[in-house]
Amino acid sequence: MYSTDDLNNHELNLFSHILWQLGSGQDSHALRRETLENVCSLLKADFAASCIWSPATGTSHKGVSWNIDDKAMQEHASTWQYVDPITPLLRAKQRPTLVDDVMPSSALKQTAFYHDFLKPCGMHHGINVYFLRDGEDVGDLRIWRAKGAPAFGSRELRLLQLLEPWFTRALPKQTRSPLTAREQEVVNLVCKGLGDKEVARLLNISFTTVRTHLKHALSKLHCANRTELASRLKH
Repeated sequence: MYSTDDLNNHELNLFSHILWQLGSGQDSHALRRETLENVCSLLKADFAASCIWSPATGTSHKGVSWNIDDKAMQEHASTWQYVDPITPLLRAKQRPTLVDDVMPSSALKQTAFYHDFLKPCGMHHGINVYFLRDGEDVGDLRIWRAKGAPAFGSRELRLLQLLEPWFTRALPKQTRSPLTAREQEVVNLVCKGLGDKEVARLLNISFTTVRTHLKHALSKLHCANRTELASRLKH
């Protein structure tokens, strides 16, 4: 059995501060954003991100990050997550999991996701955990170490196992959206600045279908235009 008794004073202080942050009653975005740096310090990691996974669309949204360039996060949201081979596998584990345990490093390095996203960002060793409450995704932690750093191991897995129930309890459930899964996909991409033709290409649907979904979304959310829609999605 692994407990906080196994932590040194520095680690115990970090762990306690993370719990204090999780108990602050802030919204999901703030909780995930503000805990990332301390989680990275606890796990001796170099990079971190946190998103909310949507099983309906098979995509991630509402991402926050630590030590990852904002442009890279935007590109992940608009492009790279659609060819990400590891996130669905990691989420399916429903427990803290090493990236190597779902896809060997040799196989991951053969993918465009690695060469064009992970490698340029400096992310080489990964460990993830997905938080579900009553079967609903409320957030995740995607933690990475740089090239040359040691790979994550059993100690880091146990630390995330200790934190998991606290994150699961603290992160609020998402408000049910009136949008269909496809309408939500279209809205997410449009609000990231993609044009209708780009959205149609990414989702493999027609330009006319994109415009129809967008029209329905604007009506359901009582938004007059894309600017108002983007502001609504952000908040």
